[in-house]
Amino acid sequence: MVLEAAEALLENDMQSQPPLPAAPIEVRVVDSYSGEDRRDLASGEKDPSQTSAYQLQWRPTEKHVLILEGGRKVCHVGLVQHTVAVEGHAVAVAGIGGVLTRPECRGLGYGRIAMKAAEDFASSQMGVDFMLLFCRPALQCWYEGLGWVKVASPVWIEQQQGTIVQPLVSMVRCLGSKQWPQGEVRLGCLPW
Repeated sequence: MVLEAAEALLENDMQSQPPLPAAPIEVRVVDSYSGEDRRDLASGEKDPSQTSAYQLQWRPTEKHVLILEGGRKVCHVGLVQHTVAVEGHAVAVAGIGGVLTRPECRGLGYGRIAMKAAEDFASSQMGVDFMLLFCRPALQCWYEGLGWVKVASPVWIEQQQGTIVQPLVSMVRCLGSKQWPQGEVRLGCLPW
């Protein structure tokens, strides 16, 4: 099912974006994604997400969507199942982390394919109605183009130095007919 959705999205992307290479595209959802995998995808970039200055720490992702072109990994999206509190009410989410595309493959639609596959997996396998991610302001428009919406209320995250307001842009994606609840969000305890 994930592969069919990715193929449909790939076809749409090819109409609005530069054509993808002719090599076969494969979508995999796996349980592990090593530091070596990340370094390889980053192609030498030390801080590909450009967020190291924030010094934030997160739970590791548990599932990994990988996009392969001709057998080579070109894109990754990590997923973690988590429960947040919105105005004190528990809300199950699939958190997105570690979105990374090879530098030479950016802007070719791989990120869209990976995000769509992550949405399909979160909806069908994680049983959540919402996805949550944090990004730099420069990426907000890209995520909005995929149907993500900025969370209007403050989002509080626990870090080693204490609970802080999330300094990045907090965005949510509704996977079904339910609407994201309004109010202050607390991410909860993150294991170290």
